[in-house]
Amino acid sequence: MTRDAQEGLFEAPAPAPGPAPASSSRPRTTAGFEVAAHDPVASVRLIGVLPHLDRPFDYAVPATLDAAGPGMRVKVRFSAREHDGIVLARSARASTDRPLAPLARLVSEDVVISPDMLRVCGEVAERCAGSVGDVLRLAIPPRHARAEKADRAAEEKERTEQPEPAEEPESAGESAPAGESEAGDGSAAEDEASAAPADGLLTAYAGLPALLSRAGAPQGPVPRAAVVLEPAHSWDELTAQAIGALPDGAGALAIAPDQRDVQRLHRCLEAHGIPHEVLTSADGPEKRYRAFRRILRGASRVVIGNRSAAFAPVADLALAICLDPADDLLVEPRAPYPHLRTILQSRSAQEHCALLLVSRSLDPQTLFLAESGYLHLLPPVPAPLTAVRPHIEAMDEYLREREGPSGRSRMPQQAMRVLREGMARGPVLVQVPRSGYVPAVACTFCGTRCRCPQCSAPLVLRGRAGGLQCTVCGRREDAYRCPECSRTQVKALVVGSARTAEELRSAFPDAPFRVAGGAQGPVPDDDVPDGAIVVATPGAEPAPSGGFAAALLLDADAMLARAAYDADVEAVRRWSNAIALVRPQAEGGRVLIVGTATLPAIRDLVAHRSRVFLDRVMEDRRALDLPPISKVAEVVGDRPAVRSFLGQATLPDATDVFGPVDVPEEDDRIRSRAVLRLPVERSRELADALRAGIAARSAHKDPGSLRVRLDPPDVF
Repeated sequence: MTRDAQEGLFEAPAPAPGPAPASSSRPRTTAGFEVAAHDPVASVRLIGVLPHLDRPFDYAVPATLDAAGPGMRVKVRFSAREHDGIVLARSARASTDRPLAPLARLVSEDVVISPDMLRVCGEVAERCAGSVGDVLRLAIPPRHARAEKADRAAEEKERTEQPEPAEEPESAGESAPAGESEAGDGSAAEDEASAAPADGLLTAYAGLPALLSRAGAPQGPVPRAAVVLEPAHSWDELTAQAIGALPDGAGALAIAPDQRDVQRLHRCLEAHGIPHEVLTSADGPEKRYRAFRRILRGASRVVIGNRSAAFAPVADLALAICLDPADDLLVEPRAPYPHLRTILQSRSAQEHCALLLVSRSLDPQTLFLAESGYLHLLPPVPAPLTAVRPHIEAMDEYLREREGPSGRSRMPQQAMRVLREGMARGPVLVQVPRSGYVPAVACTFCGTRCRCPQCSAPLVLRGRAGGLQCTVCGRREDAYRCPECSRTQVKALVVGSARTAEELRSAFPDAPFRVAGGAQGPVPDDDVPDGAIVVATPGAEPAPSGGFAAALLLDADAMLARAAYDADVEAVRRWSNAIALVRPQAEGGRVLIVGTATLPAIRDLVAHRSRVFLDRVMEDRRALDLPPISKVAEVVGDRPAVRSFLGQATLPDATDVFGPVDVPEEDDRIRSRAVLRLPVERSRELADALRAGIAARSAHKDPGSLRVRLDPPDVF
């Protein structure tokens, strides 16, 4: 769909050709009500209706609801049911000669969505092969009457308590001296303000001050960039300084994938004295809607949050920041399953705001956007390595041979030395790939994965004295026998965090221990004493104020052996986030990676800012036609529904169709799955074809369940 056609989605439909209605001032309506005197026709976009009904509909505006205007939420009758809708426009004539039904109710006189945000929702729906109504459901939280009433009272109180502006001097000559402000010595304040960024992180990355100076500019190209942080640099401090460098009145939006990251940024902004609003999915309906109204009326121009804050209606949005854009927590689990990056890209285009992606490691999608010219990679200003990163080493052949037989073990003596020396200076971190005790076991002789004979789910070892137990039905297998070779001995494929902590407790009985992730839950940042050993899974690591003195990355080979096409890139991302929690080498920080040191992903961690690994990944993906080089869609559902959809959808030529194949689910259901692939240059054609196929299926009321996702993170 072209840009002109897309923008037409949010305007009142043009009058249909043909004879004009009998009365040019009064549209045909159903009986029983009086229409408004001016612009009695409202074009309404319904929220959450079937895909084939995803278009504007005309309704008559009763005289009692004359206050209904564009962007307001209304209730309408459709198919004998009451639906939520958004008024797109008011007009004098309808686009149809059929009698118009009236608006049932005006939910609120708040303008809950702007024209720019409507266009953002339309673009996101097009890029994700979804419906605008589903995107609107993600963008606008449900109304909460009590929260709205309380915020209206607060707004009125703020208005009455606002002091009157002071009278300006009659002439410029009577004003404050040049270089001074009304508050005092303005020159000194300006000097401090200009010197603050130079002492912070903004000048540590070439081009970042220039991007911030252009943020929110109404004319010229929109600045977009990506920053790969040095391990010693704090992303929340960089975000706070970037927001503080914006001009007064400019809006900013910062998104983090995890709730704890949001809280860390919240504390950092408070320390900088930057007023802001926190918008997260963990908030209740009342708190969330009240925050939404404050943002909507411009009382809060700086908004932080997780994925649920992507559509926050920030006034005068000048800068949008996303932390760790490769994290799969940023993928919306509800239809049409947009990625946060897609939403922010659409907002950057429609609202002309700067876009900044901040991460600890460079991911293929960001590199692809940089190579295509969409954004710029901002390199760091050269600095001593000892000041920006810890000392990082891997268990290479030299270290293994020096230690003898223990060098081939899971936890060699070198790892124990790193922990022992680190505990003398502060807390230490031990990262393991999985939680639990022994979450994966296999036959010692033939290597067959141990599965439950009743439901075929994986068997795990819960503790040292416990037997094998099913993760689904709970069945215990005290006398397990391999179905392939009839042997009874089993071995651990992956050792979890609980078993690792048990082994370390026997080696360091006097050290305090913390286990984070999985059933143990998170560990607060302020609950990590000096000399403590923290065993954590990726993403669950706490961030103590002084940083970790040392870190041990265990089972690196198991992390790389994950059954996914992006296992190596994802492993580097998780390792880089853990390394960023360790003190720089100048302060004694040290990291040891226990794995095959010759693997490209591990060598990438040891080498500082090397592009060899990622360039090799991109070459492989070009050769194999994998994302982001290609656009990929996944169709999952009941077997007849998937086959019928693929047979009826008009896919673009040269579309590769893989499958459908049957995929067993944990509830013993058989689902079918097909993967579609097309060059990324034709991604819009694929999205339009899938969108049309979904609408046709909905209109024909085809049976069976079906789910269509573009660019799913676990497609291969």
